[in-house]
Amino acid sequence: MVTLVAVLALVTPVLAATAATKTKGKVTAAKAKAKGKGAATTGKPATGAPIKVMVEAPVDSQIAPYPNIPAAAKVYVQWLNDKGGINGRPLELVVCDDQADAAKTADCARKAVEQKVVANVGGFTIDMSRSIPIMEENKIAWFGACCPIVAQENTSKISFPMGFVNGFPTAAARKMVLDGCKSPVEIYGDLPVADVFHTSFVNGWKSKGQDPAKLRVVKIPLAPGDYSAQAAKANSPVADCVFGNISEINWGPLITAFDGIGATPRYYGPQGNLDGKVAEQFPKQTEGAVVVNVYPNIAAPVWNDYRAALVKYKAPDLDWNSLAGLGTWTAFTAFTKIVGSMTGPINNVTFLAAASNSAAVDTGGMVGVVDFTKEWAGGGGAFPRIFNRTVFFDVIKGGKLTPLSVPPYDKAFDVTDAFDGKVS
Repeated sequence: MVTLVAVLALVTPVLAATAATKTKGKVTAAKAKAKGKGAATTGKPATGAPIKVMVEAPVDSQIAPYPNIPAAAKVYVQWLNDKGGINGRPLELVVCDDQADAAKTADCARKAVEQKVVANVGGFTIDMSRSIPIMEENKIAWFGACCPIVAQENTSKISFPMGFVNGFPTAAARKMVLDGCKSPVEIYGDLPVADVFHTSFVNGWKSKGQDPAKLRVVKIPLAPGDYSAQAAKANSPVADCVFGNISEINWGPLITAFDGIGATPRYYGPQGNLDGKVAEQFPKQTEGAVVVNVYPNIAAPVWNDYRAALVKYKAPDLDWNSLAGLGTWTAFTAFTKIVGSMTGPINNVTFLAAASNSAAVDTGGMVGVVDFTKEWAGGGGAFPRIFNRTVFFDVIKGGKLTPLSVPPYDKAFDVTDAFDGKVS
């Protein structure tokens, strides 16, 4: 996603060959069942009164297209409804393409009000600043987002993110230190949030006892193009490691630009952006590259149902081992858990109350058990709604993403202290 936007990465042991997967639409269905897959399904197709939800993402966009978000939501809804829905009630999906335009996100919020959706679930866009006030006024939750970017997503009482993209730079910086990087460069899309990401990187660097004085930042245009000038700037002096908190569509031109000047840095980037498509296109250049994740690699057992559903419902050939795909499935899983435990009417107001009082939302390992009742005081108080602060890591080998197996990054890593620059 743009820097996911910025971004917009977690690790578990690799499955045996019979459960191996590719990172795009051609996935392998596994026989084993995943844990934490939802509440109170009947095993028979759902027939009750529908529970209406929205999923929002930019699709028709030249800046940050994420068609895998609504596609993953559609697959989840089909899968869940065929299993009996939530206590016999099917999910009904409303899709809104905001085109990565802040004004159109507000249109999506108004559409959510008009359609009387229970929540806006599992989405992402680069600027929710105009839509969150509308959802606040109408008590509609922005639920399960992988990648909160703007301040309102980190502070609003209707925001329930499940990822922490501001922790990506922190985690990448710590990993760079362990990898022996001496001349790192940070590359961000040309957005104000880049300065926030830089602070996160600095704190991660400091948390390993390193002096941040020599850290360098280069910004690139959001639209893909010729990044030769930016690559030359980044490589003067020579960069041994590059953290790119940029979109998937920016990675190709950036790597090409570094190739053009003969530079061969080790790359670091976020899940869903430095992804399988980039690795396949540039296998030599990305060999040994590190990917920071919110969610475990798609090969993990927790994704058995996800992989099987992608096959069963003939999902399009998109990147499914991504923040967008994995994150949307996780958000809908958490939504199902909460709604499945509710009694009485299910609407936007009652769901918002139920989510706000959910102290142990267990998705079976898609993320850690999340407590939506406890806000976070860290990060200078700017991120109270960040409930999950763990990341995982993949490494690219032979053009494929593989879970990192080197301690301490071979399991979920908590960036809470490092984000505030505490040395450890």
